[in-house]
Amino acid sequence: MPMKKKILLIFVIAALAATVVTAAACGNGTPAQSVLFNSAFEVWGKDDGKETLTYDVLRGEDVIGTFEMTGECVSGASLTVGADTVENANGIYFTSLLQVSETIDGKTVSTTTQTQTLLDTGFKVQKSYRKTVTQTGEESVTKEISGSYTDDDYTYSYKVNGEEMKTGEVSHGNFSSSAYVDNDFIYQVARLVAGSGLAFDVPYYNYDENGDLSTVTMENVSAAVTATNAAIKDLRGDFTGSDTKIYYGTQLSISLTRDFPGSGTSFSCHVISSVTENEKNTALLYALPAKITEDDITYVLTKETRD
Repeated sequence: MPMKKKILLIFVIAALAATVVTAAACGNGTPAQSVLFNSAFEVWGKDDGKETLTYDVLRGEDVIGTFEMTGECVSGASLTVGADTVENANGIYFTSLLQVSETIDGKTVSTTTQTQTLLDTGFKVQKSYRKTVTQTGEESVTKEISGSYTDDDYTYSYKVNGEEMKTGEVSHGNFSSSAYVDNDFIYQVARLVAGSGLAFDVPYYNYDENGDLSTVTMENVSAAVTATNAAIKDLRGDFTGSDTKIYYGTQLSISLTRDFPGSGTSFSCHVISSVTENEKNTALLYALPAKITEDDITYVLTKETRD
């Protein structure tokens, strides 16, 4: 069961009055980017290495797999993004790994989705890659989407079992006035902008009845803060709370609105910003995406580590 993040989000950030920061390899140079960058630097601009977030994946009450997200600030690094090796990369490198397995119609269906995304030093995405392998009984299908970004366009290639099925190009706004991000690290972005309501432009991935990519269209997305300073419960692992230890934060609702055929499904993301223990509240050094819900699938944070 692949994740349902089939949207490429372009954030419209208007009327920003923020301080421009320049720091080590992850610097920034334009005010429109500073909301993303200033928050991102708090998470990935440190000297303590790569952050890894681990989640249980639940369908209803049943655990069906695990999800892992990583992010790190890189300087002069050699990195892999799909079939490409990027030398002397500077910026932020995101990866993720989803592994789930269920029994459907008497057959075991196992899905593994891997993503890799490279951003430059101003949080502007450069390249992205997603590979999904679905094993149903004895049959295996591999689907890949590779993308690259210029100041004006997103160019993509879609492959099934190694055969190129579709290529295309979607235009987007200039990053200095309309910051854009890739859907493969949208949960990381949610933690950076959890304090504000948002509006997005979206190249949306449309799939046919066989589950193959058919077209890519530009759509609208709206995001709203549905709760602030709210208790975030039913977490797991290292984040299991108690009557005397409660995590607090912001809840976001993000939904796709289309002229036709109508509104798409929304998903919610709870972002931890503080913890209260024995009646003492302590703010976290940076926000953590703690619980993400899409339909009946929920990703619940269990662990955060730094290498």
